[in-house]
Amino acid sequence: MSKERLAAFTDAVLAIIITILVLELEKPHTLTLNGFLELWPNYMAYTISFFWLGAMWINMHNEWYNVKKIGTRTLWATLIVLFFSALFPYATSIVSANYNNKEAQVFYGIIVLLITFANGNMYASVAKEDLHLSFSAWIKRRRRAWAVWDIIIKVLGLIIAATVYPPAMLYSVLITLLFLVIPNQIKRPNII
Repeated sequence: MSKERLAAFTDAVLAIIITILVLELEKPHTLTLNGFLELWPNYMAYTISFFWLGAMWINMHNEWYNVKKIGTRTLWATLIVLFFSALFPYATSIVSANYNNKEAQVFYGIIVLLITFANGNMYASVAKEDLHLSFSAWIKRRRRAWAVWDIIIKVLGLIIAATVYPPAMLYSVLITLLFLVIPNQIKRPNII
């Protein structure tokens, strides 16, 4: 299969998922400035989730730029990424309505980590199936220090959310986004 067909499908599904994020935003009970300000956790969760999904989309396009061949393993791996990503608006709506709730933040964190690990699996399958891409070169490129720190910070956020401070999970995603993912995307050459 050509990568363009899979990329078009992935783009469409991610566009729908991102659209659902905004549809899940709670509306103010009173249309006043205070009514909107009371919903700051909703806006924060939406913003973090939107840009995290957007960064994931950018990473997919950057990583797939040199890919020539897509096989069945990659199709299934991508479908798994999209499955967990489709749960993201649901998790975001729960965490935004229950900002200080440990269970809500842990659920959000589990979805974030499942998407993160599914992405890693998808990239590994691309490298294995695309024969012109050296697997060892791909591993070196993917195993950047920032990718390891990304997972460590998210896991720490999950642990802190589950034990001491529930909003830590949402903040851990924000920290990885602002200090690891976006800066490392900007450092890369523009290949989109």
